[in-house]
Amino acid sequence: SDLLDIKRTLAEKTRDLETVLIQQSRVNSQLQEGLMRSRMVPFSSILPRIRRVVRQVAGELGKSVELELGKMDGELDRGILERIVAPLEHMLRNAVDHGVESREKRLAAGKPETGRILIDIAREGGDVLIAVSDDGAGVNLPAVRLKAIERGLMKPDDTLSDHEIVQFILHSGFSTAEKVTQISGRGVGMDVVSSEIRQMGGSLEIYSTPGAGSRFVIRLP
Repeated sequence: SDLLDIKRTLAEKTRDLETVLIQQSRVNSQLQEGLMRSRMVPFSSILPRIRRVVRQVAGELGKSVELELGKMDGELDRGILERIVAPLEHMLRNAVDHGVESREKRLAAGKPETGRILIDIAREGGDVLIAVSDDGAGVNLPAVRLKAIERGLMKPDDTLSDHEIVQFILHSGFSTAEKVTQISGRGVGMDVVSSEIRQMGGSLEIYSTPGAGSRFVIRLP
């Protein structure tokens, strides 16, 4: 009888302990979710800063450029957003400086005088995609190909696709610029941008259509 009572008491205490552990686990999960929510901030919080960059560079170059916002899906971790600002600013400078053509070239190509840069934020699974697109001249593929051959990144008879060739821009020290401007050239410093994004566990990919523009897609976990 005493042994049964002890076993019954132990069983009750075990159930009580399991209940406490389950409750503790729920509390911990709620705290973790709350902490994560508190770290999430809208992408729009950096808009004034990046709009200022586009406006400033366009003014220095005498170009008419509009920054437009496309899809803005979700929020970003505060730490990630703070780290992505500098690479994003560099990409925007590139887009204004060497993506969007001069007024004369745009008009000659039958394009609107005002260039257009578009930022899209989307979610894909557990990743966040930040895309920066412009309606400029696109990447100079022959120049990139020539520089890649000069640097031994590819052979003259290699049959790489245009998309594969464009990615050479992200290689360390790669540049097709004849002269480096203070604003930065398309390709100048993109290796640094790509490196910073990789350190964040992300990736950067370039899409370009000659005469129609470029699209830089950042993927972040």
